[in-house]
Order: sequence, then structure tokens, then C-alpha cells
Amino acid sequence: MSTSGTPRPGSPAAFTGALFEGGVQGDHFCTATVVHSPGKNMIVTAGHCLLAGKHGDAGAVFAPAYANGSAPYGAWTIEEVFEDTRWSEDSDDDYDLAFARLAPDASGRNIEDVTGAATLDTTGRSGEEITVTGYPADRKVPRTCTSSAIRETPTEQRFDCADFPGGTSGSAWLAKDGKIIGILTGGDTDDVSTSTILGEYAATLYAKATSGR
Repeated sequence: MSTSGTPRPGSPAAFTGALFEGGVQGDHFCTATVVHSPGKNMIVTAGHCLLAGKHGDAGAVFAPAYANGSAPYGAWTIEEVFEDTRWSEDSDDDYDLAFARLAPDASGRNIEDVTGAATLDTTGRSGEEITVTGYPADRKVPRTCTSSAIRETPTEQRFDCADFPGGTSGSAWLAKDGKIIGILTGGDTDDVSTSTILGEYAATLYAKATSGR
């Protein structure tokens, strides 16, 4: 596996990746991002991408910087997924968010030490320029677009960028300061994508995930 052209650790291209079922030989189905955490072992994605609870070795894996069949930073096993019960039990779209704890790699390293990470902002930001990178399920490379996050309701925001189809769910909305202010959860068309407003519920869920409870 060649590492030429591997994204620099600490860059969004390095800590953004695709979720696969079982291994990178299969199809990828969602996007996720390494989020800064005390344990340096956490990713964030959409709630509908993963099932809450403990996962085994045969479950989903995360491949940061995946492109054209190559996973330059390896495939990382998901150990446990944390979701708000209003999503996991009631499928309330206002809480479509998940954090997942990853196992260390074979060398004992945590993912954040390898790829870097983005910081989560749960102050309810919207109405500003964002850059979103997602992995369309029918392609081997990510798609990136810069647009504005537009608050639609007290709990939902959207951004308008053409060609964000299935597979881009879970993509982080990165503000100019590099912080995550949204997670792509859906949209009526491939050209209009939505996220919940990352407020108090997201802060509570993050605290639960990082404490392991």
C-alpha cells in the first residue's frame, strides 16, 4: 500500500473517513469524523448509520482518509456506539447523532494520535460558512463542498451543495475555525442536506460517550 499522497495528520482529509461493514473490502455506507476526546478514541456520525450499544470484531469499521481502495491510516474497529434514546428508541430526527468509541490499533495507538481530530462545538451554531466532506456510497473518493449552514427551525439546519447522495450521511460540518457545528443526517434531495442543531442534547451525549457510561 503506497502512502504517497496520504493526507497530513491533523487535516480534515486525514480525520474524515468512510464506515464499512466488516472491512474495507466491502461497500462503505456512511461517513464519520474523528472528534477530539479525552480518550483520543472517538468518532462522530449520524445516529442512523450505526446501532447503539457494544459492537464486536465483525461489526463496522472506520477507514480515515480512505480513497480508491486504499486505507492509508488503516481500518479501526468500533467498540461501542452512543446515541440519545430519543433517537435509538423513538427515531426522533432531532437527535439523529452518534458517537462511537474505537479500539486501539495493533500497535496500541488511539486514532486521534494517528490522524488528528476536530473539536465538537455544542453551542448551537449555524448561519455561517462550513465545509463538508462525505463519501458517496457509489464512489471510491470523497466529495467536498463549501457552503453556508442555514438554520431552518430551532432544531434543524441545512446546507445547499449539489451531489451529496447516500453514503454522505454522518459527514461533519466544519466551520472556518475547524470546529464541528453539524452532522449530515439527510435531506429531501441530494442537493439539500440537513443536520440537527448541535446544542445541549449533543453536549450531553458527548459527555456520556467520553465517560463510557
